[in-house]
Amino acid sequence: MMHQKTMQMVTKTGKQITARPLTAYDAPYLVDIFEHMSAESRYRRFQQSLENPNPKQVWEEAEKIAQMESEQQGGFMAFWQRTFLPDVPVGAARYVRLDENTAEMAMSIRDDMQGEGIGTWLLGLAIDDARAAGVRQLVGSALNDNDAIWRVLDKLGYPYRRKPDGLISEIEVDIGE
Repeated sequence: MMHQKTMQMVTKTGKQITARPLTAYDAPYLVDIFEHMSAESRYRRFQQSLENPNPKQVWEEAEKIAQMESEQQGGFMAFWQRTFLPDVPVGAARYVRLDENTAEMAMSIRDDMQGEGIGTWLLGLAIDDARAAGVRQLVGSALNDNDAIWRVLDKLGYPYRRKPDGLISEIEVDIGE
């Protein structure tokens, strides 16, 4: 289930951001976000070293994400709206249904827009959408030292559990009523 309209926010530094549902045409925007993430950010997001990834693989993965059927997933793309200049893709958050009540969550924000509140807002939109679609629990994984994701989860206010296993924690977020 997706919101059909665009949503807006103003960042901590006054940037106008809009979000809209993820579409099958968003692969170029997903690649752009990936290309604006440092090796460290990619490692924190994907939990593997991606310093010099194969461009073909990056495009194939972006196309796969963008073209999933809407019954299986929900998600949002965020853009910085600049006056008299093209919009800049700044982040994406999505969930992919694993079963009737559970979905996996993921989020990426380009480096130069991190710390602006976009990730918290965008993940909140995806969670609202997942709840409306009947999802009751989100799961994912994160590096234990990825302080940013733990702050985002704390700000969102849903109860969550961390299950540490080495450098990575499995995460379960209860979003149901």
